[in-house]
Amino acid sequence: MDLAGLYRIWNPRYNSFSVFSQDHLAKVLLGWDLENMQHNAAFDAMKSIKLFNLHQQLQQNGQQWQQAQQALLDAPPTLSFARQNPTYEGVCMGNRKSCTC
Repeated sequence: MDLAGLYRIWNPRYNSFSVFSQDHLAKVLLGWDLENMQHNAAFDAMKSIKLFNLHQQLQQNGQQWQQAQQALLDAPPTLSFARQNPTYEGVCMGNRKSCTC
């Protein structure tokens, strides 16, 4: 399941959908400080599960879902791991603007 699709939000300011990185979702919705954390696959998996479960919970309450959407739109964007690290351990992360492969 694609979490970016679950949290895709219509942004009237740009008249298009906004899609957020998992780090942005975790920072805004879970209150996690990811500023100085090292990349860790197990932590990424836990983050994904927490965000999925939160999405399921928010879908049960329309007002909470609206508040979460507004919080995501209002918060300054958090750069994704791939944007912060165009290559990781010698592997290109596939970011179009900084791709090296």
